[in-house]
Formats: sequence, structure tokens, C-alpha cells
Amino acid sequence: MAVSGSGRITFKALLSLAFIAAVIYLGFKTIPAYINDYQLNDYIESQTPYWLVQHASADGVRKNVLRKAEDLGLPVAEDNVSVDANANKVSVSIDYHVPVDLKVYTLQLHFTHSSASTAIQ
Repeated sequence: MAVSGSGRITFKALLSLAFIAAVIYLGFKTIPAYINDYQLNDYIESQTPYWLVQHASADGVRKNVLRKAEDLGLPVAEDNVSVDANANKVSVSIDYHVPVDLKVYTLQLHFTHSSASTAIQ
């Protein structure tokens, strides 16, 4: 930290500290949303083959995805999840926003994922 000859902190040092604090605050507020989104995407990709084998219905798959999103604290609504499930294919697409309140601005993080699994014929 830059200290002037009289023992005072310079404006440049104070501005640098404010910037570092803002970056840390931004990370503290946004990183959990990214981690939860990653976990939801991982869940969808790992479960899609099982849903195909189990011949799961589109409504059953949608309910599972919504339950997982709720467990992770993600604001995913039923209309954010698109499911196509039949005997030969299961595909899941998700498109949603996570609002992050930064006190002076609400940041909207946009996430989109899709996964598909098809039967071997």
C-alpha cells in the first residue's frame, strides 16, 4: 500500500483497495450461482441416459429436473425446461436467468444447457 511521507494513504491506494473489495464482493455473490448451475448441468447430463433406459415420461423428467433445481436454489420454472421423451430419445433443454442483487445493480446471469440421449438401433 502506498503511504505518503506524512503517513497518509494515497488516493490511488484507496481506489485500488476499493476496486479489489468490489471484485471480491462480485465473486462472493456470483460464484455460488455458477457452481449450482454446473451441478444442475452435470445432473442432467448424467441422468439423461437413465431416463432413456427407464422410458421416463416427459412430465417425469421435467419434475426431476425442477426438483433438482429447487434443491440447488435455482429459479428454474416449468416453462424454462423443455423435454422431449419417447422410446428412442430423451432430450432436455433448460434456459433460465438467475438474478444477483449487488445492492446498486441487479445482475441477470443467463444459463442455457441441453442434453440428449438416443437409443442404439
